[in-house]
Amino acid sequence: MDDIIFRISRHYLTGVVGLLGLGAATWAIRRYLSNVAYATNTYYTSPDELVPGSSLASLSASRKIYIFWNGDFNSTYLLLDYLQQDYIVQPMYIERYTIRKALENDQLTQYTREYNQSRASESKACNTNVLEYLAAVAKMKRQQASETSQMTTLRRVITNQYPEFRSNLLPTRYITVIEKDLAHSQRIYDAIRELNLPTIEYSGIEMFEQASRYVAHLPLASSINDDNESIISKEKVVMGYSQDSHLTKIIKKIENKLQQSKSGLGSSHISSAIYKIDFPLANIPSNTIKYLASEKINKEVIRFLNS
Repeated sequence: MDDIIFRISRHYLTGVVGLLGLGAATWAIRRYLSNVAYATNTYYTSPDELVPGSSLASLSASRKIYIFWNGDFNSTYLLLDYLQQDYIVQPMYIERYTIRKALENDQLTQYTREYNQSRASESKACNTNVLEYLAAVAKMKRQQASETSQMTTLRRVITNQYPEFRSNLLPTRYITVIEKDLAHSQRIYDAIRELNLPTIEYSGIEMFEQASRYVAHLPLASSINDDNESIISKEKVVMGYSQDSHLTKIIKKIENKLQQSKSGLGSSHISSAIYKIDFPLANIPSNTIKYLASEKINKEVIRFLNS
């Protein structure tokens, strides 16, 4: 089945927009809401990324950064910037294709069967919806394969150029399942719907929904006040959206919408989970980030990122 979705015509692979826009965001979240299977956050790590003999048990949690890393320029710049500040960096990567394949296995199997049948019959054309769906899934799989390959190579380049970072750069968590949280997802979906922005503006918002839902159930060390109440996370979670990203303003608007209704959400961790993610580059344009990177980052790493 995995191989079949790559054999769809180039016309659909290059011409279909796929899961973009508000329709995609709402459809994706509704698809998730209608899935009754319970799941908990699940990830795996690569043994090859573990530094032999390293032990982080004694390191301070206050110096630990969780970063959603996909090997692009911005997230890699953040990763290196925090390493240079002597943070313990925990990269995380959401395997969106793996997650979608599990959630939609029945539909993917059915559509693959229909596609095969149409190819075997000269008189039966495959349904356009089937082709578009399989093309979108194929595109997602190709992107995941490209990003994971980029991260593997980047890690090798970084640790070769910065051997002092090896113990501080933890093995990447490759996330394959994200905990189901209906209330959290519904609030984001409602905020998206209320914004009523042009459809194309929402391209990629599903990634943010998944990341925020994962973080909502990510145990983070917190400081405790005199009443034995958790008051602030000692660990940080960051994403690399810059000022130029079309999602930066939208995410801020979603946060504002949720903040406005926060008083009616109660004080559970779910109501405030959205605020656990920081966006350190949100007020920095991309050309400035590239300049800062050229001044602070090893030239071999920059050359690889720009290649």
